[in-house]
Amino acid sequence: MRIGIMLVFLAIYSFVLAETYVDSKAEVRIPFGQEEQEDTVNAIQASVGKDFIIVLDANATTGYSWVLALPIDESQIKLVSSEYVPANTGLVGSGGKSIWTFKALRAGKAKISFKYVRSWEKDIPPAKVSTFVVDIRNKK
Repeated sequence: MRIGIMLVFLAIYSFVLAETYVDSKAEVRIPFGQEEQEDTVNAIQASVGKDFIIVLDANATTGYSWVLALPIDESQIKLVSSEYVPANTGLVGSGGKSIWTFKALRAGKAKISFKYVRSWEKDIPPAKVSTFVVDIRNKK
C-alpha cells in the first residue's frame, strides 16, 4: 500500500516538475468591435481611445510573473489593468494567463516590454522577455 502511495506521489511530482518547464509563448488579442484578432509577430494595431489586450502564458506556481520591463509612455498608452488567471484544469501546478489591458491615447508608435521574473531574485536575468510594438491609429 505504501509503495502504491509513493508511486502516485512520484507521478504527480514528476508531472508538476514537467509542467513548470513548459515554454511560454505570447499571444496578442486585439479587439476590433466584437471580434478579436491574434497576432503572433508582436506587432499590434490599435485605435485611439480603444482598449487592446496582451495575453501571456504564465505559471504563478513557479514564482514567476510577467512585469513591465520598462516604463510605458503614459502620454500614448495607459495601463488599464493586469491580472493572472489560472487555467481551470484542476491539476496542481497548472499554468495560466497573464492578461494586460491597455488604452491607446494618441496616434503613433509605442513599445511595451515585459519580463518574466521572480520578484525576490534581484540580480538574476529574466527567464523570458517579450516586446510589443503598438501602431496606434486615429479612429476611422
